[in-house]
Amino acid sequence: MSNLFTRSTSPWRTLLSRYSRPITGALLTVGMTTVGLPSLLVRAAEAPETSSQASLAHASSTVATLVSQSADAQTWSDGIYLYGQANQPDQLGSAYMVFEVNDNQVVGAFYMPQSSFDCFYGNLEANEMALTVVDSYEQTAHPYSVALESTSDVADAGNPTLAPTGIEGFNRIDSVSDNDQRMLQTCTADYQERAQ
Repeated sequence: MSNLFTRSTSPWRTLLSRYSRPITGALLTVGMTTVGLPSLLVRAAEAPETSSQASLAHASSTVATLVSQSADAQTWSDGIYLYGQANQPDQLGSAYMVFEVNDNQVVGAFYMPQSSFDCFYGNLEANEMALTVVDSYEQTAHPYSVALESTSDVADAGNPTLAPTGIEGFNRIDSVSDNDQRMLQTCTADYQERAQ
C-alpha cells in the first residue's frame, strides 16, 4: 500500500524538486526588487552625485514623477457622472450607473431603463470603486467592487501622463437625464451620510 502511495505522489514530488529552486529564486528576486527599490531611491537622493549617481538620481526622479502622475490620474473631479454598457443613454437591456463624486466619496444608482434601480455608496480607491449596493426590494446591503481603468497612455518625450480614469466595461455618457438626476437625488438623500 505504501508503494502505491509513493508512486501516485512521485510526479508531484518530481515537479516540486525540479521547480522549487527556480520558483524560490523568482520569488526572492521579486521580493528583493520590491524591498530594494525604495531604499535605492532614498540612497540615490542622499549620496553625493557622480556621473553614474546623477543618472540614477535622474532615473529615480522620473520614476517618482510617473508614480505621482499615475496616482493623480486615479483621482476623479467632484461632479456627476453617467456610465453605461451601451455608449448611448436609455438602451433597453443595458446597465447604467449614475453617480456623484464628492472628495473621492461616491453615491449613486445602478439601473436598467424601464426597471427599478439600486442605490450604492462608497469610495474611490486606486484601482476600484469600493461600494456597498443596497437592494431596492429587500433593503439589504452587499459589498461590491467596480474596476477602474486608465483609458490610454498619452506621452511626449519629457512628460508622460495617464489619460482620465474610466470604468471597466462601461462607456462615459455626457448627458445626464432628468430621470438620472431623480434616481441620484433619491440615493443621495438616503445614503450620503453613509458614504462619508
